Amino acid sequence: MADAPQRFPREAAGATYGRAKIETLRFDPENPRLGGAARGKNHDEIRKYLEGEPHYALELVGSIVENGFLPYEPLIVREENGEYFVIEGNRRLAAVLSILSQPEKYSPETIRGLKEIPVLVFPDGGQRGESEEVLRYLGVKHLFGFRDWPPVSKAMFLDKRVGSKKDLSQVLRELNITRQEAARYLIPYRLTKAAKDIFRKVNNEDFWSLAESFGRRKIKIYIQLDVDNRTMRIKYFDPTKLRYLTQFLYGKKRRVTDTRQLSALSRVLGSPEAAKKLERGATLDEASLYIESKQETLAQLLRQLEKIFDKIRVLSPGREDAAKIANVTEEFSRKLRK
Repeated sequence: MADAPQRFPREAAGATYGRAKIETLRFDPENPRLGGAARGKNHDEIRKYLEGEPHYALELVGSIVENGFLPYEPLIVREENGEYFVIEGNRRLAAVLSILSQPEKYSPETIRGLKEIPVLVFPDGGQRGESEEVLRYLGVKHLFGFRDWPPVSKAMFLDKRVGSKKDLSQVLRELNITRQEAARYLIPYRLTKAAKDIFRKVNNEDFWSLAESFGRRKIKIYIQLDVDNRTMRIKYFDPTKLRYLTQFLYGKKRRVTDTRQLSALSRVLGSPEAAKKLERGATLDEASLYIESKQETLAQLLRQLEKIFDKIRVLSPGREDAAKIANVTEEFSRKLRK
């Protein structure tokens, strides 16, 4: 069988491909791909952070030990005073450093192979990773569908990119994404920036729950969210309603524990009476009883009750079970008559 053709990295404009010694590679605490969570941390602290949630860098260790560091997937770095600050590839660098910190656990060949690793170097410091060349390369090649980036990091990158160009339409063309795709990231991210006091206790890992909630029209109406359709800038929102929404999504008595419940939350928040019940502490199921009128809800519940009794009858319960069912029914009947 013929050998598979060797793949080589395609160089971006203004960048050069090479190899860098591992001791010259550094994490950048200000890197937006880390979602702002690395600010104030040193090199080792950032490595430890990347090993945990939501990046799970240690998941890459097995592949790197088995296959080495792939030459066609270099780290994207900016050079500054003889050191290389990682713009993209933080998880892979953290995995490599973890391997090298345990030389007794791995073969000498594995350790030697990771002393230098492939890099794509942007010159002149890459303006801290914000140069036109860096942003275009990262955006077009990796922004959407690149598993290394959590949603909040994608949102930060997109917001920064739009801010640098000051033309949303041009950025969408460059990245080849639709306005709807961009809105899923930009609107919730810009809302968190506009309401920092409300979101100060919300983890970056929870960002996607908020983003997914804004896919429901009634939730946006509930918080009275007004967005400039041309620029996707936040024009207005009701801070009280937004605070309630964060409680429903993230609070100690959160009502939504799975994104599949967002549709139910949207229906509840679309009804003023049901939303008020939720705000006063009702569960999602309890509040849903007030979405429609009392008569409509009772009629719907009665239909459900009839179906339950039909299922019980089909099972042909014995005398003992039938007596229990009759007792429950009679007790319920007494409560209704009170």
